[in-house]
Amino acid sequence: MATRSNRRSTRPDFRPTLSRPQGTVYRAGWQPDARFRTIVAGRRWGKTFLICEEMRRAAREAVRRNIPTENEIWYGAPTLKQAKRVFWKRLKRAVPESWMAAKPNESECSITLISGHVIRIVGMAEYDNLRGSGLWFFAGDEWQDAPEAAWAETIRPMLSTANGHAIFIGTPKGFNHLRDWYIKGQPGGEPDCRSFSYTTLQGGNVPADEVEQARRTLDARSFRQEYEASFETYEGRVLHAFSRADSVRPCRGKLTSTAPLILGIDFNINPMSCVCLVEEGGTLFQVDEIVLPTANTDDLVAEIRSRYARNGSLAHITAYPDPAGAQRRTSAGGRTDIGILQASGMRVIAMSSHPQVRDRNNITNARFATADSVRRLFVDPGCRKSIESYERHVYREGSSEPDKSTGYDHLPDALGYACYGKYAYKPPAQQHINVFGR
Repeated sequence: MATRSNRRSTRPDFRPTLSRPQGTVYRAGWQPDARFRTIVAGRRWGKTFLICEEMRRAAREAVRRNIPTENEIWYGAPTLKQAKRVFWKRLKRAVPESWMAAKPNESECSITLISGHVIRIVGMAEYDNLRGSGLWFFAGDEWQDAPEAAWAETIRPMLSTANGHAIFIGTPKGFNHLRDWYIKGQPGGEPDCRSFSYTTLQGGNVPADEVEQARRTLDARSFRQEYEASFETYEGRVLHAFSRADSVRPCRGKLTSTAPLILGIDFNINPMSCVCLVEEGGTLFQVDEIVLPTANTDDLVAEIRSRYARNGSLAHITAYPDPAGAQRRTSAGGRTDIGILQASGMRVIAMSSHPQVRDRNNITNARFATADSVRRLFVDPGCRKSIESYERHVYREGSSEPDKSTGYDHLPDALGYACYGKYAYKPPAQQHINVFGR
């Protein structure tokens, strides 16, 4: 690309050294059989470094092939906020100042080159608003989380003007459109598609001992998906790591007069659901369950007090409730559900927003069984409704979303709030309240 010789750079160019797998993908680009490339990779594989080089090359190719400047070069993430956080700073470093016609446009998140071509970052959540210009190159990051319709309705037609190219990169998320793109690029698929699959270790950015640590802490299916780039079906049970044979054992005796108690609470008028747990040596034991039909939070607190109070106090209890309780009011008087719990005297640790359902279930499954078959969560056989729910809570057919129409979701959700709140978050150090920040 021609540069402005009288413009001196105030910073060094950001030129990452591609690993061997990244180089393999890069060299396949701009070939007739690889107009559309898909990379399915484990976490921390190094996709950002590859995309930086892909964007630079796309700019050079646009100049070399005399592509009209109305055909832009885009990086797309599921949301614009995510695109800014992940890639905007890196993009500004990756594009040499000598290529730029002016400083990057911070409000539009775009860089205009001296050739007149524009490099831009976009969010795919509102893909209808992106129509207008042509596209010369599109890099879709975390493509498994982008709206499937964004490709057919917006991106693909925009690439037609200049016969543009695209690359999609992501980590598996069930059998969704990322898997469809991967299959298109395999032998026997589409003639202009190529696809690649690499594990986290093959990326060379994460040491083997860190991957092994993940194997010990994640459930087997999540580990295969997140670190080995394996497409795992989400049809069937949500808490797939729960086993009646291996996860159910007598533990009611651990509900002693001195053991601190942990409660997971799902606020729901019918039924109000709560699980009671004891932790010993890093292992959780569900010793009891509370299921109250047509009840409110005052009713739940009264039941908790009747079962677990010690000398009239609930100070030995730590509760991890549904974050929705910060706004919900199932009792009279305008009090929130979480406010009622706090007023009871128990310690309440409530997240300020819901964690992703997928993350919460992964944490719970990892407690029931890690990828190396270590179990750190057991359920007393007396918790009959919990056991039934853990076995029967399933995903909606053809979806990665749990089915909430059966009524089996409440106790798994309550357990999930306890597991996620206790093991996935820590309160912000700068705050002196028992509410998690996100």
